[in-house]
Formats: sequence, structure tokens, C-alpha cells
Amino acid sequence: MKIYLSTCDKTSYILSATIYLYKKFYNPCPPIIVLGFSKPILYDWNGVEFVSLGAEQVSINYIYDYFITITDDFVFFALDDFFPIDYINKVGLQISIDYMKNNKVGFCVVSQEPSSYHLRNEVEEIIYDTESFFLYRRKKNVNYQLVLQPGIWNRNYLCKMFQTPLTPWEFELDQSIIANNETEYFNISSSNFPCDNHQCIMPYSLQSSLSSKWSGISVIGLRSQYVDELIELGLLNKELLLIGAWESYIKYTNDISYDDFVLLCKKWNMKEWIDLYSKYYISENNNYAINI
Repeated sequence: MKIYLSTCDKTSYILSATIYLYKKFYNPCPPIIVLGFSKPILYDWNGVEFVSLGAEQVSINYIYDYFITITDDFVFFALDDFFPIDYINKVGLQISIDYMKNNKVGFCVVSQEPSSYHLRNEVEEIIYDTESFFLYRRKKNVNYQLVLQPGIWNRNYLCKMFQTPLTPWEFELDQSIIANNETEYFNISSSNFPCDNHQCIMPYSLQSSLSSKWSGISVIGLRSQYVDELIELGLLNKELLLIGAWESYIKYTNDISYDDFVLLCKKWNMKEWIDLYSKYYISENNNYAINI
């Protein structure tokens, strides 16, 4: 299953860092197809293909125009600025793909995001539940039924949802309403929030690295050893890095401790971040990365 990353000329500079992290955490990494406009400058083109979809971006129709022409049954699709932060759960990935092949699943959430949190009441049916993986059917009539964050799509369902001319922001709001009223397909998620993040398919920072809502590049949840690798390779500018999002952040430092991170989250009333990311700020003398 190929990885498709959608980019635009304004944000394509982040691609080198994003692709580096996909290759680190998904090994061996499948082919990566970059869908954009002007050909980006990349640190590493090995295993990467660029497809130009036109002169400029007008709406997400350009995604539909591309995917309607290919024959893949399932695609891994994401915007260019969501950083993977830990290893792919390959067992969970295969379980999810097998389930999607045999059921009318349109979209699979791959992250540790809190849709399964009991207060949200979004779990319709538990499909698979072990120490290594958790998968469930999402209820209809929930917020953000569809997102442009990393996820696995049934290509036919993707084309159905992307054929309406919308901006990315309109898509997540308007097409979630359509998806909630969809009768042919349903959606699934690998989240088991706030339990061990490694039960999901791919932990990534739910806060995009880039946003018009803050100035800089968010690296929240990414271990400092990996951030420093990206800095040393020239893929990230240390002066632009921040830990957090919106108005709730500090400038990046590679010596922030677990306690420091928890205190910052409490200061900003961001308990969700503690559940999602705090273990990545434990001393790196302890190896908490799990390569499944």
C-alpha cells in the first residue's frame, strides 16, 4: 500500500522532514507518492515519486481528479505536515487492511487520537482488542468523522468524499456530515485513548507541524533525539521549532524532562497532551520506543 502525501507550494519545504520520519518509523517503507503542484526540493528522493496535479491549488478536487485514475483498492493518505512520532504497528496495520478488504469500511483512523475516549461515546463496536492492538467501529453522527490527517482509505470511498469542491478545512466539517449520513460505508479507528499509544497503527502528532494559527514548526511528541537528527541534517531550523501549538507552547529545547512537559501541559490546561505525548519526554537513557 503506497503512502500518498498531499502538499502545496507554500508548505512543501516540510516534506523532507516528514518523509525522513516515515522512512525511520515504517521500515521497509512503501513507495511514497507526493501529490502537489511545483516539484519540491527534497533531501532524499529514494523511493519517492512526485506527481504534479496542476499549476495551482483551488480546492481538494485535484485529489479526486488523481485518485479516480488509479486502481489501488486502499491508499494511505495524509497532508504533508503531520509528523509520525513512533514506529508503525505492522501487525495492527495488517489486521486493519484485512478487515477493510472484507467489510464496507471507508476510512480507518490510524492514530492514538481520543475518539475512543469514553466521554466522547464514539465506540459502536469493538472489532479487535489485545495487548498489541485495538480496533473498533466508529458510531455515526460524531464530530470529525473524516479528517485529512494520516489514514487508510478505501479508494472508492475517498473519491466519493473528495469530489465536492471544498477547501481542506471545509472538507473535514462538511464531508463529516455526509459521512455520518452514509449508509453504504462505515469507518473504523485504531485509537485506544488514553491507553498505550502503541496499540494504534501509527502514533503521530495530532497537531500539524505547520499552521496559520502559530508561527514556527511544532514538534510536540517527537523525541528530542529525532528532532536533533532532523536539525543536524538541515531538515528543520532549530530557531523555528516549538513544543505545543496555538498560544500554548515553548521554544524547542532538547533537554525538556517528563516533569517539565507535564507541568507545561497543566499550565495550559492541556491534559490530553499528557496522555498523548508525555512518555516521549521520559529520559532517553530508557528505551521506550517499540518497533512492532
